[in-house]
Amino acid sequence: MRFPPFAAVAALLLLAVAGCAPQGASGPPAHPDAVIVREFTFSPSIITLDRSLGFSLHRGAPGVPLRQRAESVGRAAAFNLADTAVQQLRSLGYDAVRSNAAGPEPGARALIVTGTFQHIDEGKRRHVGAVNSSLAVDVEVDYQAGRGSPQRITALHLDSRRIPRSEIVNAAGHGTGVNTAAARVGGVIARYVADLARVNHWPGGTR
Repeated sequence: MRFPPFAAVAALLLLAVAGCAPQGASGPPAHPDAVIVREFTFSPSIITLDRSLGFSLHRGAPGVPLRQRAESVGRAAAFNLADTAVQQLRSLGYDAVRSNAAGPEPGARALIVTGTFQHIDEGKRRHVGAVNSSLAVDVEVDYQAGRGSPQRITALHLDSRRIPRSEIVNAAGHGTGVNTAAARVGGVIARYVADLARVNHWPGGTR
């Protein structure tokens, strides 16, 4: 899956602001060209749980509360998406980090990937032929130089159900759980950000 229209627009915007990066006064930054991936946000209300799961092993005892289960599913999906994206970017030679708080160092610049889950569906994994797990996200990529304000480069929507088989990364991509769906989407995000970085001559991408 390639994104030439998005990459072309993003390239023009990034090149327009790239010359504004401030210079550090105390030597070169340790991470001059970082890619920062935040864990995507979610609301428990957008999570559809598999009601056949979550029962108690103790007869007569209540199972895990639905909201608690939903929050656990959302946190796991957020972690797997961000972690996969970072690992894929690192494998391509980019200085990528998963962090909800980090920003570019003084004199440095960063591409910052954020997003929001629009739906997370556990599916009905115990029913043969039923719909498998899936999720969809809205993704934003910002450019930030030093302590300057982030500037939006582009945004896109991704749905795990629409990712072609050719885009599935590693053996984990062949499963059907929510965490696998998150890893698939994270892999596609990494490919997209890598294309964006390559078009703009971002250091890395040599492997």
